[in-house]
Amino acid sequence: MTPLSAVAASSARRHRLRDRLAAVLATILGAAIAVVVPPTPASAATTWIQLSAGYRHSCGIRADRTLWCWGENVDGQLGVGGTERRTTPAQVGSQSNWDSVAAGAIHTCALKIDGTRYCWGDNDSGQLGLGDQTMRTGPRRVVGESAWLSLSAGSGFTCGVRADRGVFCWGENSHGQLGVGDSTDRLLPTQTGSQFNWSTVSAGAFHACGLKIDGTRYCWGWNIHGELGVGDLNPRDSPTRLLGETGWFALEVGSHFTCGIDTATRLHCWGTNESSQLGLGASVLRREVPTQVGTSTGWNQIAPGSFHTCGTRGLTRLCWGGNHRGQLGLGDFDDRDTPVGVIDGPWQFLSSGSGTTCGVGGGSGYCWGANDTYALGIGDNITRFRPTRLA
Repeated sequence: MTPLSAVAASSARRHRLRDRLAAVLATILGAAIAVVVPPTPASAATTWIQLSAGYRHSCGIRADRTLWCWGENVDGQLGVGGTERRTTPAQVGSQSNWDSVAAGAIHTCALKIDGTRYCWGDNDSGQLGLGDQTMRTGPRRVVGESAWLSLSAGSGFTCGVRADRGVFCWGENSHGQLGVGDSTDRLLPTQTGSQFNWSTVSAGAFHACGLKIDGTRYCWGWNIHGELGVGDLNPRDSPTRLLGETGWFALEVGSHFTCGIDTATRLHCWGTNESSQLGLGASVLRREVPTQVGTSTGWNQIAPGSFHTCGTRGLTRLCWGGNHRGQLGLGDFDDRDTPVGVIDGPWQFLSSGSGTTCGVGGGSGYCWGANDTYALGIGDNITRFRPTRLA
């Protein structure tokens, strides 16, 4: 055989072996979990380390530390200059020193490796944290600002953990979602509480939650659906915790609900369940306190969106909730009221947006779900109900 035909034959044998292995695993695990051949690792030029799905746009950072965005851009949320949408990933600037990115509803914020903060897009409520309400179509920063560890972009506001471990929020505050003790908008980062012992913070539609270094959970903002998980439906304008609850190691906020993984690697969700996004069954209207999802342990990550949720346990990707745009990535448009798994990992990173989900698997970037604004970054506007590699 020629060298080329030998490679083809070897590849065919590997595929047959993987197919047989998949069949055996499917028999062992049962029909509740599908088995999919893991994605082939991406080339170094297109390897992704993080993706963030927003409302109608998405952004990501490649292994070379360049920043890329795509999708809707009417408010400059892509940061590429102008307001023309992009159908495939478009580079933001020309620098290669980006660390993380957070796509919000119609604005975006990102951190450089040195901890400097940049934001762009819609700024009607001051969510860019630049001291004004002027829209930006490219990354802008506040000169002299302290360094940051992480950022989370919500609907019309943003929160972050600074290098000194203080939590600061800015932007819209109509429901106390900044956690600063009132309902007045802020145009610059304003400290939430007075302590400097925060680990993470996550911003949603009108509420936010954060973890202290010791694993205690605090939430604040709107609470009409019980999304604060403090046992009632009363809003809070400052960080509030539920005394006596378990410790946490991961906490992420969706639109009007919240999910977290406790230190025993069990998953809990609370808030609205109108689209079954809590994973507790369709009969549940809402939960006002953290409620365990299923009985399994071993959860690695959780990514709540607007009406759906995805997470991982080992090599298994599990999704549930609303699926009218295929955002669950299960090969159909049927809603799920409890977690449904697909063994197609490992997934290094997942992010759920409004009707889309994106993830990094094997270094490759994938998105699926709603695509009318090209938020999947695959070059067309056709909805996908399975993970599809970025263009």
